[in-house]
Amino acid sequence: MNEHDPVRADDNGLLNAPPGTTEFLHLVQALVPRPRRGERWLPALEIDGPHARAVYDVLNSRLVTAARPTPYCAVPSPETETRDGHGPEPTDGTGETDGTGGTGGTGGTDDPAADTEVSGRRADRGGTALAEEADPAGHALDHQDVEALRVLLDEVCHGLARQRSGQPRLRFRHFSLVQWAMNTRLPAGARTDEYPAVLAADLRATRRGADRPAADLTGLGGALDPVLQFLWNVLTVAVPPALFRVVAGGRVPGLGRTYRWFMRQPYLRPQLSGNFLGLAERLTAGYRADEPSEQVAKLLVHAFLEDLRRSFRRRPWRPGGWRHTAYPVVQIRSGESPTTSRTLLRLVEQVRDETGRLVPVLLVHVAGRQDGGPVPSAPAHALRMTDLHAIDRNQWAPVSYRSRLARRTSAPTARVRGRRRLWADGEVDAERVPASAVVAAPAPPWFSRPVMIVAACLLLFVPAAVWSGRYLGIPGCLHRPFAADVVVRDVGGECIGFSDGAALTFNNQPGQENLHYVQERIFAQNRDARRAWEESGRRRPYVTVVYLGTLTGRATQAGEEAYAAEREGLEGMAAAQYIGVRATVNTSSVPLLRIVIANAGFQMKHADLAVDMIARLARQPSDAPVIGVVGPVESRTASAVALRHLNRVGLPAIAPALSADHIDSNSNLYFQISPPNRDQVHLLSAYARRKGWKGLHIYVTFGEKSSRKDDLYVATLLDDLKKEFKGTSDLTSTKWHPGRSMQHECDYRGMLFFAGRWSEYGDFLAGLRQACQNNDWPRHLVADDSVNRYMANKTLRKTAPDNLTMLYVSKSGLATCSSLRRPDPDVGQFLAAVQSPDLLSPPRCVGGPGPQQWIGEQVGLAYDATMLFSQAVEQLAGRIRVWPQPWDGRMIDPAAVHTEILRGNAKGGWPGVTGHLSYDMGSGEPKNKPLSLLRVDDITDMDKLPTEVFVCNPRGARGAAVCNSSTADRP
Repeated sequence: MNEHDPVRADDNGLLNAPPGTTEFLHLVQALVPRPRRGERWLPALEIDGPHARAVYDVLNSRLVTAARPTPYCAVPSPETETRDGHGPEPTDGTGETDGTGGTGGTGGTDDPAADTEVSGRRADRGGTALAEEADPAGHALDHQDVEALRVLLDEVCHGLARQRSGQPRLRFRHFSLVQWAMNTRLPAGARTDEYPAVLAADLRATRRGADRPAADLTGLGGALDPVLQFLWNVLTVAVPPALFRVVAGGRVPGLGRTYRWFMRQPYLRPQLSGNFLGLAERLTAGYRADEPSEQVAKLLVHAFLEDLRRSFRRRPWRPGGWRHTAYPVVQIRSGESPTTSRTLLRLVEQVRDETGRLVPVLLVHVAGRQDGGPVPSAPAHALRMTDLHAIDRNQWAPVSYRSRLARRTSAPTARVRGRRRLWADGEVDAERVPASAVVAAPAPPWFSRPVMIVAACLLLFVPAAVWSGRYLGIPGCLHRPFAADVVVRDVGGECIGFSDGAALTFNNQPGQENLHYVQERIFAQNRDARRAWEESGRRRPYVTVVYLGTLTGRATQAGEEAYAAEREGLEGMAAAQYIGVRATVNTSSVPLLRIVIANAGFQMKHADLAVDMIARLARQPSDAPVIGVVGPVESRTASAVALRHLNRVGLPAIAPALSADHIDSNSNLYFQISPPNRDQVHLLSAYARRKGWKGLHIYVTFGEKSSRKDDLYVATLLDDLKKEFKGTSDLTSTKWHPGRSMQHECDYRGMLFFAGRWSEYGDFLAGLRQACQNNDWPRHLVADDSVNRYMANKTLRKTAPDNLTMLYVSKSGLATCSSLRRPDPDVGQFLAAVQSPDLLSPPRCVGGPGPQQWIGEQVGLAYDATMLFSQAVEQLAGRIRVWPQPWDGRMIDPAAVHTEILRGNAKGGWPGVTGHLSYDMGSGEPKNKPLSLLRVDDITDMDKLPTEVFVCNPRGARGAAVCNSSTADRP
């Protein structure tokens, strides 16, 4: 039979083997599996005796046939190969041993015949095969010993790097660097100071791959002008080698971890070399002879073991280390003079003792013997294979990471022997090894399996994707990240959140071009405000005001400007911002405003979410701190909730258009610009009495998907009407909806009052047209101030009856073009702003021939709300700092600004273009604020401006309410 193949006794997988082989396999199986925690100090096993080769064959067979094999390799010792007539395979110079080829360099070894000489010298050292004779403990290694050891380790690396165990591939980066250095021969004609550059270039070429050509960049460089070509050459030619030399030096933290390891390991005193390239120079051919051979050999062994340690390192972010569930098994078959293999075992034990580091490989050395020779007896220190059961296996019990790290510079405990010598004798077929005696690797932990890794990545990716999607506003609110301060969330197809830059503008639907323009205008002025603040030496007051409105969610017709009122509100804020930005340079007290636009969704239904985002913005440190909110814009329960939320987080709110009675009770930090509904009802009552109208028919609507409970504006208006007109002989209140008959309202001589939301007013007029057939219209059609939004919507007005006269309430009658030309400096700067050609589109009140542009109901109201904040900051900043002290956003907070508004109110109030602003103590509703009735003779005529016919509550004598008819009022 062939001595290399164990004899199979039968078809059940039994193998004939020397006695004790089964127990030996059990020992190997006990040592190879990695503990779940900690590591195991592995011994090196030497098998000698007349039947050592048979044990080798059985072990090799059980390693190969295991269902889940452990990493293993079987290599001959170099002297064995020479005896058999073939030497070690040459290396190919790829620079890294990974199973695809050896490592090499540019110069080769010191002596091409080194291997032959080494093997011959080994043969001359014959004698007995005992370890003490072949490799005595005091034997001093020479450089030929180092070369033989390097060849042996290279073969081991090649064998272990093959992917055949189902575990992650083992890579030997540290060992390959030592191989590269030892295979490199420095050019004879080079100067000594050129050696680092030569080594760096060779190492870089080796790492890149000898067969990969460099990119041809001459054509691109030639196409550039000389200066750019010079810069291109520097970037492509000079920078990469210089950067590689920095990395390969191993001295920069965070770069070149592998190279840095060489500078920290204990062998060859690497600190004397300065960096890794200096150490590599000492290892090159021709220079290595001056170094201690023992130290070079230990560096080879230490680098080989370090590669194994790093491959086996368990880290949460490296699942490959957890999938290494078994230590590699390396079988080394030697001849009768096993000098090199036993040198390796001795050096592994010494490196382990000197560094205190793990040896994550089970080395099994099998000594060979010639057939027919004398059979030696077992040495006294050798353990017979039949006595393996007597070994205390607890000496190889797992050691925790903590205790192992505490002994990094000390040897393992004395009871852990580094080498064990076993003796195999007896009959070669005296024992049958059962098929169950195999050396197999345990299954990897469940969390390190590929499917679990994919699942974990998905678990990490999905929340990250969700967070990123929410941060970027995906799917419906996508915007450029990091281009502005943008926080939005797609809620039911609406972008809820805020933006202060052009990275996101709300509602880019067709027909909303004017809304889009004014947002971009505000964002541009945000940049101008920042620039002006910097140019002032950071001395001017610089604050943030947030607009909170309804910018999405409304059903629109094709090309309809459905958000005209919101556009007007933003135009008013832009005008207030414009005044600060355009102020002269020496006007150091005028505040600069950064305006953040926030959307609360349809009917303010997501105001709570928007306020949460605004509150987080207010808590962030900023050069321009958030001082308050201009809004909300609709008197609904959602707005009341938002006011309570703003009050809890300490943010003042100034609402331009809210008018539901007692909505100010929801916040102690709230003011409104518009008078409450009861003042509007007083206006209607006074006008009806003056005109002598008898009777009142009220029609109520609450808007789309809304009810009286949700609509505070309509609910309180209806209550006020019923209370004010109590006792009227013909008083009715009807909830209107499309399809309701309006026949009985034709030619009605009392007041027909629409007390609903503007969004239904067009259908309400269509119902009148259908009932009255463009004839016999109601004599006195009056609408509430919500209809201002309808009047700002040109698309809806086109479908209205063209011969129907109507009246409607206006909260900003003093902000018409004619009223703005009164001698008032505060009003004059507002008029100059709206007339400016670089602010609104189109400019307002510019005069000249042709139709005049209506300013808009909301423009003046939003302007007054924003200027109230601005004037309070101006006065507060003048009192809390000493000029020329730079502006510090920490000087003020929202509560201080609110207190300043109260202080100014106590001194007589604040000026406003829509009327003077003053408030009773503890109230946020303005008192004696003007209200007007405007008349429109042709609703479809957008070129003709409404006419003011009646006004109430200007500041009269002793604060008494005064109502007057204008000259335009017809009897």
